[in-house]
Amino acid sequence: MRRRWTLLALLCLIAVTLLAACGNSSEESTGATAEEDSETVEETEENSSEESSENESPSSYTVEHLYGETEVPANPEKVVVLSHVSWEGSLVSVGVEPYAVMAYDNEFPPHLTEELENVMALPYSDEINPEEIVQLDPDLLIISDRYQPLYEQLSDSIPTVVVEVGGDWRDDHLKVTEAVGKLEEGQKVIDELEAEAEDIGERIREAVGEETFMAVSINKQDIRVYGRNNHATNALLFDDLKLTPAENIPDDFGENISIEGLVKYNPDHIIDVTYFNSGEFYDNVTQGEVWNGLNAVKEDNVHTLTTTWGFWDPIERQKGLKEIENLLLGE
Repeated sequence: MRRRWTLLALLCLIAVTLLAACGNSSEESTGATAEEDSETVEETEENSSEESSENESPSSYTVEHLYGETEVPANPEKVVVLSHVSWEGSLVSVGVEPYAVMAYDNEFPPHLTEELENVMALPYSDEINPEEIVQLDPDLLIISDRYQPLYEQLSDSIPTVVVEVGGDWRDDHLKVTEAVGKLEEGQKVIDELEAEAEDIGERIREAVGEETFMAVSINKQDIRVYGRNNHATNALLFDDLKLTPAENIPDDFGENISIEGLVKYNPDHIIDVTYFNSGEFYDNVTQGEVWNGLNAVKEDNVHTLTTTWGFWDPIERQKGLKEIENLLLGE
């Protein structure tokens, strides 16, 4: 009998020990699972935070320009352009509508009239009152290098990018598009334009052979003869279209001459980019003996363009290419 109770007590002790062991194992398993779940949640939150950080667009970007570096807010909406060349065309070409731009006699460049229909016109002036610009409250100010005093007065309070006028129009265009965060789009515009110019130029050269070209603008008191380099008009004719320049035209951007000064030029074709096609001086030139003695005039090869703003922006350049194509090829 005593042996039976001893066996029974031993069995109970074994059972209690087994139950205790199972309980501890369950608790350890539950604790480990909870800890793993916690780590998984933390990792998920960290990954989500990293992905969110990567997907967030930067609030600003830095633009290097003629006078230094400028921090520009992302996606600037109120962009003001102050320049005597049509950089607003570069903005429009990458889908950015400026807030305000300069206008001669309150008129925008003819090739941008429709594109700037809802844009504020600022009076053109060599000297600008900085307070008038402050009142516009722009997100970004793009100005030419002739307005250096304005940069010194406003750059601390208004993000301002300065672009140097002259030389290669592409450099100006890319800097303007970079200023609004559209550099890649700006380069694409150039690539497409160069491809179109190459096609048109090849067909023109096939038609005219080695015949020579010269661009002129009859001003109110003199005549501008454009040269081979350092002006957007020259680049359009001799770099993009690869036409043959007339003898004796300047190697640089050009020169202003009198009526008598025309005698040293005798091109086969004249590209007339005159803005004012009327007036006493204009009549004196076009009705005079010197002008009418030129080969281009005698052969009825004076090609008058309506795109006469200097070809500093891609929109005018594209329209100019089509106009030259129509005038020389009848297409």
